[in-house]
Amino acid sequence: MFDDKHNGLTLDEAAEQAGGYVDYKPGKPLVIDADYRAMSKYCAKKGIKPMDLTEDEYNMFLYEEPLVYS
Repeated sequence: MFDDKHNGLTLDEAAEQAGGYVDYKPGKPLVIDADYRAMSKYCAKKGIKPMDLTEDEYNMFLYEEPLVYS
């Protein structure tokens, strides 16, 4: 069972690095591929939902190299 630790990194710490959101799947590495906090602020400023971002807008928030915690 997951005990709020993933190789020494708590989900809270991982979420902080990811902008507040992580998608943990047991048995798979934790991958943070975008700055979701910045994306959320951008969407709020524009008055849109994240699903309404264009591909170019979405790509602005992707990390060049995803953060991977195995």
